[in-house]
Amino acid sequence: MMVMAVGQHVFVNCPEERTGSVVLADESGKVMSAVHLADGVEVEVIAWRPRGASGTRYRVRRPSDSADGWLSSTNLRKTAIAPPAPARETVVSDDGGSRPFGQQSHTERVRVSHAPSPVEPLPSDESRGRRFGQRF
Repeated sequence: MMVMAVGQHVFVNCPEERTGSVVLADESGKVMSAVHLADGVEVEVIAWRPRGASGTRYRVRRPSDSADGWLSSTNLRKTAIAPPAPARETVVSDDGGSRPFGQQSHTERVRVSHAPSPVEPLPSDESRGRRFGQRF
């Protein structure tokens, strides 16, 4: 969750909107105005209201014409350019999704945004020393 201060200049964020803009609304978010703000437009935070699980709402004003209204915190960001989407992790499993209770899964996490790191060879048994519970 990102916190913005009253008086801070922030930018409109439209990650989920196909139109590339958001509509200013009343404090409840139910009554929409005729003012549309495009993604990346700079606005000034003039008030905020915490709303618990439904998310904080911010009252913003567009400096160019003083149009103001309320937006959800998800529709605001601190940078002019939207940050890149976070790298997704893909879970790859070789057990077909079923295994006996108590058996460890052979699951590995693969980061899509990186090339896999080279695998280093395991040291020989003699160089590892004695493991817990192992007798010589």
